[in-house]
Amino acid sequence: MRRATPGTVCALAACCAQDGFSLIELVMVIVLIGIIAVAATPVLLSGVKTFHTTSTSLDTLSKLRYATARMAREIREIRRNPANTADYDIATMAATTLSFTKTDGTTVTISESLPDVMLSYSTPAASAVLTDEVSSLAFSYLKIDGVTPATSAADVAFVRVDLTLTQNGEPYSQTTWVTLRNQS
Repeated sequence: MRRATPGTVCALAACCAQDGFSLIELVMVIVLIGIIAVAATPVLLSGVKTFHTTSTSLDTLSKLRYATARMAREIREIRRNPANTADYDIATMAATTLSFTKTDGTTVTISESLPDVMLSYSTPAASAVLTDEVSSLAFSYLKIDGVTPATSAADVAFVRVDLTLTQNGEPYSQTTWVTLRNQS
């Protein structure tokens, strides 16, 4: 075994006693971090865009579900006409407007006023936007067979509500069938 001389020990100690990193090492680390950042940026941006799209779609679907459920709940409360109990108390049966009297005597009007659906009450007198982003609202009034269009309030057994909301050019549609409950 060879013994180290005093001069070689000092040279080894000076060589191995470096502190920190060399300039080349630092530049290589910065270049690697840049390459990783360039590769990761599109993935991160895609994730953020997907989150935003999904979030707005869920908001629109939530509005759609709420509006159709609320309209169905109101329509189920149509009362029988006090003057002729064979008829429902429906004042307006139009394609985009339905006006009727509920069992408590309140007159309710549901109407399309693009881009909104309006819900109005007579007592207390109030009107509010039921939903926005509406591209179409259509009411169909059907006889008991569910196919034949009703021509008067006496013939109505079902009200079909077709509602379409549009968000960023993407349509979201829902059809709801409401069976009138207050049978005589």
